[in-house]
Amino acid sequence: MQIRLFHLQNSRSQRIVWFLEELGLPYELVINHHSDLDEKKNSPHQLSKFPAVEIINQEQIFILADTSAIIDYLSYLYPQLGQSKLLGSQLQSFYYWKNYCEATFIPDLLLKQIFHQIVQRTPFPVRFVSKFLKYRFDQGYLNPSLQQQMTMIDKHLKDHLWFAGDQFTVADILMWFPLLACSANDHQFKHIQRYLAQIENRPAFKKSLIKGQWSASTFQSYWTIAW
Repeated sequence: MQIRLFHLQNSRSQRIVWFLEELGLPYELVINHHSDLDEKKNSPHQLSKFPAVEIINQEQIFILADTSAIIDYLSYLYPQLGQSKLLGSQLQSFYYWKNYCEATFIPDLLLKQIFHQIVQRTPFPVRFVSKFLKYRFDQGYLNPSLQQQMTMIDKHLKDHLWFAGDQFTVADILMWFPLLACSANDHQFKHIQRYLAQIENRPAFKKSLIKGQWSASTFQSYWTIAW
């Protein structure tokens, strides 16, 4: 089986680069940059989505997009980072955090991005209106919601090495990106900070940052402004 990953730099698709490195699978990496998207959307998916993988197996080509779908499919084929070795509360934690990430945590961060883009694209003479709306929405809903979620996550990590317990799983790969985005502006959660530092020491993670052309400074700057 051949895998070609279409990756957007400094985006959530970095998690798929990391996932493939953790699995130790051979793959071809096609990197796209945000500055190129308006000119050329180099994704094989009909909606031009990132991440997307092109899987070639026995001369058949299969296109799959969206982080969760890619991780679920490849975890079915290569289950070492999935639920196969988990029991009881570990299995329950695995399913909860794996699905919580994309169903609850990420949507709030997407709202941060959307309101940030609205402000940026509003003509300057009336930009104060969109800034005010963003501020009110942040203060009235988004910030309290994210603060509550971070408190819940920090409490869980206080008693658990990884999200599913003592075993590293795809739930950790999924949760890394939103946790890093939130931590860019809030360092009060010491157990989350310990967890992120723990991830940074994983050899496959370090390798994926280099391959995926990850820029920590660009990421930090973006989320500081978007917040």
